[in-house]
Amino acid sequence: MPKTLRALFPPVARRRLAFRGGVIALPIFVLLQLLYPISLQQAEWVETSAQLTRLALLAILLGTLAGNSRLTRRSATWLGAAAGTFAVVILTVQATTPLDATLRERAIRLAMKVNDWITQVVAGEAANDPTVFVLILGATVWGAVYVGSFALARDKRPWEAILFSGACLVVNVSLALIPLTLDLVLFTLCALVLMVRLHIVALEERWQLLNIQPAGEMSLRVLRGGVTWTLVLILMALFTPRVGAAEALSGAFGTFEGPYHRVEAEWQRFFAGVTGPSRLKGVSFSDSVRLGQGPNLSDRVVMTVRSERSRYWRAVAYDFYTGAGWRVTEGDRVDKVVPPTSGREKLEATFEVEAPHANLLFAPNEPVRADIPYQFQGGLDRSYSTSFRALNRFQAAGTYTVTSYISTASKATLRKATTVYPDALKQRYLQLPSTLPQRVRDLAQRVAGPQPTPYDKAEAIESYLRERYRYTTNVKSPPAGRDPVDYFLFDLKEDFCEYFASAMVVMLREVGVPARLIEGFTAGAYDPGLDRYVVHEQNAHAWVEAYFPQYGWIEFEPTPSDAPVLRVDDDTSAGSDAGDPGGSSGAGDRDERGNLLDRDLLDEGGTATSDATTGIVAGTLDPRPALALAALLVLAVLASYVRFEWRFRGLGPVGAAWGKTRLLGAYAGLAPDASQTPYEYASAVASAVPGIATEVREIAHAEVLERYAPSGAGDADRERARGAWRRLRGELLGRLPGRAASALRHFLP
Repeated sequence: MPKTLRALFPPVARRRLAFRGGVIALPIFVLLQLLYPISLQQAEWVETSAQLTRLALLAILLGTLAGNSRLTRRSATWLGAAAGTFAVVILTVQATTPLDATLRERAIRLAMKVNDWITQVVAGEAANDPTVFVLILGATVWGAVYVGSFALARDKRPWEAILFSGACLVVNVSLALIPLTLDLVLFTLCALVLMVRLHIVALEERWQLLNIQPAGEMSLRVLRGGVTWTLVLILMALFTPRVGAAEALSGAFGTFEGPYHRVEAEWQRFFAGVTGPSRLKGVSFSDSVRLGQGPNLSDRVVMTVRSERSRYWRAVAYDFYTGAGWRVTEGDRVDKVVPPTSGREKLEATFEVEAPHANLLFAPNEPVRADIPYQFQGGLDRSYSTSFRALNRFQAAGTYTVTSYISTASKATLRKATTVYPDALKQRYLQLPSTLPQRVRDLAQRVAGPQPTPYDKAEAIESYLRERYRYTTNVKSPPAGRDPVDYFLFDLKEDFCEYFASAMVVMLREVGVPARLIEGFTAGAYDPGLDRYVVHEQNAHAWVEAYFPQYGWIEFEPTPSDAPVLRVDDDTSAGSDAGDPGGSSGAGDRDERGNLLDRDLLDEGGTATSDATTGIVAGTLDPRPALALAALLVLAVLASYVRFEWRFRGLGPVGAAWGKTRLLGAYAGLAPDASQTPYEYASAVASAVPGIATEVREIAHAEVLERYAPSGAGDADRERARGAWRRLRGELLGRLPGRAASALRHFLP
């Protein structure tokens, strides 16, 4: 090798290349390092993430070689940074579409995307291309894995590998739109087992230095015990109630909430095209929505609602259109909002929630208060909110009553509304990305541009979408690089409610009417036996709200599967049907109260796909934690029994009976003294527990014969010892609860 290359890559100490934990720990370490990139692929933030696993394997190899070489830490750091940059770029280029292009063409395409991203960010726009995000993911994978592998090879410490990869994994699991808890559990298991194994190796090295010869099964016993307690700790962490910790963390988070939301808003602007998986289980009502996701909605009951009117139950309002989906950027938390009262009336609704969504509170239209501690999320304008949340997330899972102001404004009243909007509201709710195709803008102007008032524009767009497009639950994702609204309007022409609502909001903004996307639930089906609306997960829905000065946010329904919002066409407002999304002018199916039935739940033949009048709703008490704790207790008892029996597996019947008696006696507070003979210990136990005096003396006599008699104990003595143990163990076991209670009283104040 030339001297220059030899100086750059010092020789590796081959003797140290053997993995310190041996063949047992090597696959555990590799799996530990691969869990983060695997978790990123499962989260489906972007399509081109398959290269992350290969990147992690390269980082493990280079980090291990560098750690076993004579490179200084600084040189190893520079080597890792340079090699990582090269590997991340090359693997990202290889994964970049179109795959039939040459490597050079894809590299040029990657550079152009990075340049466009920088231009959009500097200009203050939202950057929709996810390429830079892919590069950042690759950098985090390389950095975490390389540092961990180098530290383990150089310093024999697993902490860097656990902390760096673990921190990245926790962030990914926390932000992912699909549950990835199993990845975190598996990572924790691997980390604890790896630490146990490396601790065993350290003990063996220390024993060799001190010339100590441990028992042949010592390593196996320590590893088995470590794995057992690892599983116990993970199960306890999963099933132990965490109310106190959750409240403490909630209070601590409040201090940093403002700066966090500001950073979050900028992050969302930098990576507006990053959303999440293409298909979700259920509804999440998170701070971001990706259009084209196909939700798997079950028929489970989400909540029941007692209300005088059938309404939409709002969860989250989205303000920022990314060109791929929607985000919430108004993240200020306030204690009070004051919506306009013109053309509005008060409505109270009582919610009994069975399937909570974090600390979200549901409410009709514009909520103002609840009978539990609450907080609003919104922006600078305190006349509305984007979401309504409980301070304690556990109260959001019970029963609460919300007071809202719902619109009763007539069409004529809304047509007279002024078009002078606050600057902050125009900046937020007229926002459209520069990447929006021109034909979408042209269509909005053609449909609504000639209309004289904002209300007429909204009604024209609503009617256009309802009449020209078809509703279907077969959700299709837009092709890569396509704006989903453009794809829906000009190619699909049929899809789910999110496409309809998104198209209307985008078109309204193009013609100068502030609008936002709302997600929540339709009213559900009225159950006369419960005198409540029963809301199923299948009632999840998206609709539109347009802003009218003095009257606030007004609901519109562009999806043809649901009836349009009924508003009277003169200056007479109020009345039981005015402003009610459950009514329509002659269209729609109604229940016993005259409220519109949710047609999202009807099949093509018009038959309801769910039984809306199920029996009495189950209570809010969740038995699962108690059952889990009971199962954990049973498992612990079984594990203790197996471990107890395993300790005496190599002994004969007499030795096993005597050993079990002494060990169980020690647990029961009758520990033997080292100087006691078997007869003396038997006498002490007989004095303390007279009920087993005969049995313990029989076992002691058999032990003396087995140990000291020339021919050992006879068959009769062995049989008596075995039977005596079976009779006395129940008595000793009965003393354990009292012993545990005594110890607990000793430690309690």
